[in-house]
Amino acid sequence: MTVEEAVRVLVVDDHPVTRDGVRAGLERGGRAVVVAEAADARTACLLADRVPVDVAVVDLRLAGDSGLDVIRHLRRHRPAVRILVLSQALPREVLVAIRAGAHGWITKAATAAELDEAVTAVLTAPVIPPELAAHLVGELHGHTPPLTDRERDVLRCLAKGYDNREIADDLGIALRTVNRHLENIRAKSGHHRRSELIRIARDLHD
Repeated sequence: MTVEEAVRVLVVDDHPVTRDGVRAGLERGGRAVVVAEAADARTACLLADRVPVDVAVVDLRLAGDSGLDVIRHLRRHRPAVRILVLSQALPREVLVAIRAGAHGWITKAATAAELDEAVTAVLTAPVIPPELAAHLVGELHGHTPPLTDRERDVLRCLAKGYDNREIADDLGIALRTVNRHLENIRAKSGHHRRSELIRIARDLHD
């Protein structure tokens, strides 16, 4: 596949390792190619105006900057560009990004295959993981979506002080599954720090 045939991607993230990972993952997928990279909003906006781009993959938390500035610039000056938020941001921050014009969100815990799929899918439809969709509906209606039984099991283990590997062993599931459950809990609860999740876990099991 030539560059002209591939999905052309702009990556905006202030961590070089993340940018390298996105580029490598998309190259393995074979359907998209990174044509530009930026570590800050100003550079991203300049590149978006100069380089033909189909999808912008944007982190909301840039050092001393905000990915929202990139999203707003793209919606105003490059409305054809689809915007995929790649971030560990809290759900309420993602909701702000979507209201600003983002077309989807995917966590940094996603696999290369999931990222490749999201970059392709966002060309034609919004990309909102189910756990985030549930939280956003809850935000709009003023309530928090309930945890699943398995998410409560993970919290029970957190309340015991287990690390992620110990949780996986206790529940008989893969470490990656534990990580996914924790991401879902963060999305639903609006709490990002592990200490906050442990507090929630202890409140639930007192």
